Amino acid sequence: MRELRTLVVEDKWIVARDLKVQLEALGHQVVGMARDTRGALRSALTLEPELVITDVRLPIIDGIDTARTVLSYRTIPIIVLTAYDAADIVRRAREAGVMACLVTPVDRHQLSRTIDEALARFKEFELVRQEACGMTEALESRALVERAKRVLMRRLSVSETEAFRRLQQQSQAIGATLGKSAATVLRAEELLFKGTNLPRNLPAMLAAIRRGLKSSPDAQRARVAGRSSLAAPAHAPLPFPSR
Repeated sequence: MRELRTLVVEDKWIVARDLKVQLEALGHQVVGMARDTRGALRSALTLEPELVITDVRLPIIDGIDTARTVLSYRTIPIIVLTAYDAADIVRRAREAGVMACLVTPVDRHQLSRTIDEALARFKEFELVRQEACGMTEALESRALVERAKRVLMRRLSVSETEAFRRLQQQSQAIGATLGKSAATVLRAEELLFKGTNLPRNLPAMLAAIRRGLKSSPDAQRARVAGRSSLAAPAHAPLPFPSR
């Protein structure tokens, strides 16, 4: 892991100090320490850190809204520290553009792994952002991509990195943005594959998408009606992995 210029946002001095020690032990440089949103934004703009780690509990404005504020001025990978792993916190953090959450107290090995995950997701987000018209659209597309990755990870038993790679392949194959490609996977999961026991075959799913998965049901019925009686059934099951 390369050395990262890191900004720590934490109002509790002892926690901030311990986090600084662990970051430096991992080979990173802590370029600034902030206690609140104003300090975080000022430091992010003047010190140009490559990573921000903020506690979710900050005075007046919490760490998630602090992350959203920083990201509105500067795109940077952000990790949020939280005392417990709550679904609502993870959801809010993801919607704000946070790359990862880490439950405290911080373990050095877990900190290192979370930083790696945050950097990998940020790299993916940069690809999504290049296809979007603005930050709002980029965050919406990223939310779809993250959900689609989880579907592929569950259905194919692959890593997060591999799930994104396959999503990229699908995007290139059908000539769509990552966000639209992710939406297609989610729609397929919801409408066709939920609760079924089908073979693990992503290429077959992509072939089905190219044959018209994205078209409306009415358009599909119209095409079926125009085919001869020898045509294949319109609603034949499509292969897709299920566990």
